[in-house]
Amino acid sequence: MLSPITRGLRSWLPLPAWWIVARHLDREAATMLDVGCGQGGPIQYIRPRRGVSAVGADIFLPYLRQHLRDGAYEGLVLCDVRRLPFDPGSFDVVFCGEVLEHLEENEGRKLLTSIERIARRQVIITTPVGHCAQHPYDDNEYQAHRSAWTPGALRRLGYRVRGSGLRGMGGLIAQENSPLPEWLRFVANVVWMAATPLTYCLPGLAGSMVCVKDVATPETGNANRRL
Repeated sequence: MLSPITRGLRSWLPLPAWWIVARHLDREAATMLDVGCGQGGPIQYIRPRRGVSAVGADIFLPYLRQHLRDGAYEGLVLCDVRRLPFDPGSFDVVFCGEVLEHLEENEGRKLLTSIERIARRQVIITTPVGHCAQHPYDDNEYQAHRSAWTPGALRRLGYRVRGSGLRGMGGLIAQENSPLPEWLRFVANVVWMAATPLTYCLPGLAGSMVCVKDVATPETGNANRRL
């Protein structure tokens, strides 16, 4: 869980990953599926700014119970993201934030195929650039990282990619696994965000990437390309 100060910085400064996601969300989108919603930080930033109706899906029941209390989603589904129980074209946008790296690579590729079928207009993914070690926390074994992804790999799958942060710093800014005390973690977050104007266009140097793919159907036409 992010500290209140860090959460505030990520919410209001331009170019952190949440800002990039909200900025490039399809303008016509009314519904969103948040796959592997976790603690729901991104959706709490996106929803008030873009007005979408969101459903969260996660395998970890304590996170879903938290969302039942805070009302972050219109609906919640307990499921394994490797077996999503949604029909094709169920949502305008499918958002998959910091999920791919928790799966084996072959499982991640299958997930991408699955969410591209579920989305009517757009798929948006965030994931670390390259390897970023993370061990389980919150008594949640699924929080461990199991694969690494690069901008080139996502581009070859048809995604447009932008960067956020600085490569090699992901483990320093994540409160759950960071070896740094709170004040140094705050400094690391400032450095991360200060680097983003450069790495936004050079995602190979970034710590995280935002990947967008239009999946327009005959009913939706061409989705909005703005990334």
